[in-house]
Order: sequence, then C-alpha cells, then structure tokens
Amino acid sequence: MPTISWEPSMTTGIEALDNQHKQLITWLNDLLDAMSMGRGRAEVDGLLDKLGGYAVMHFGHEEDCMTKYNCPVAAKNATAHQEFIATFSNLREEFEKNGTSAHLVLRVESELMRWLTGHIKGTDSQLAPCVRHPIS
Repeated sequence: MPTISWEPSMTTGIEALDNQHKQLITWLNDLLDAMSMGRGRAEVDGLLDKLGGYAVMHFGHEEDCMTKYNCPVAAKNATAHQEFIATFSNLREEFEKNGTSAHLVLRVESELMRWLTGHIKGTDSQLAPCVRHPIS
C-alpha cells in the first residue's frame, strides 16, 4: 500500500507549519491504511473527521503565514486549499453513501495523497525564501 512521507523538500521555513504537514501526512496514511485493510466504518469515519478538521485549521494558519510574509503564491495557495476542501467533501459524501470501496481507496490515494505531496512541494515550500528574506 502506498504511503507518503515528509521530506526536506517540503520545508516551509516555519516549524509549526512543517509539523502540521507531518500530522496531515500521518493521518492521511492512517486513513488509507484503515480503508485498505477494511477496518470498521467508525474508525474510518473518525479519521475522516480528524483529517478534515485539522486540514481546515492548518489551511487557515498557512494562509495567514503566507500573507504575513508576502509570499507571491498566497492567492494560488488559498484557491488550492478551497479545491482540496471540495474534493475532501466529495470523498466524504461518497464514504457516507457507500462506505469504503476499492474506488474510494483509489480516489483517496490519487486525489488526496498525490495532491498533498505535490501541493506542499510545489506551493507551500515557496514560503521558505519569504521567511528567510521578508519584504518589509
């Protein structure tokens, strides 16, 4: 089963954000594991709750940091976060209707795991130079 790991290329320059990314990755890996292993609906539901709530909190914090440090991708980042929330909501609705299915496991892998890795490396990491050399 695929998993993702935090890598140095994901550094944002802000330890709290990096730690939040690590937590999101852990819970996303846990979710995929629980779904792939056919664990109970209650366990998967609890992981979805944790992951969804934490993502919203994290996104707000990250967007505030990008604004504070005048990061040039701040608007792109906020838009991407809204798209993630919409995708997550769709996956959540599919789970509510059908439970865990092979199709849902594949969607979590392709739409959430790949998105998160690509987003952190491609967008969030662009905060690091802004933190090192802030524009006043």
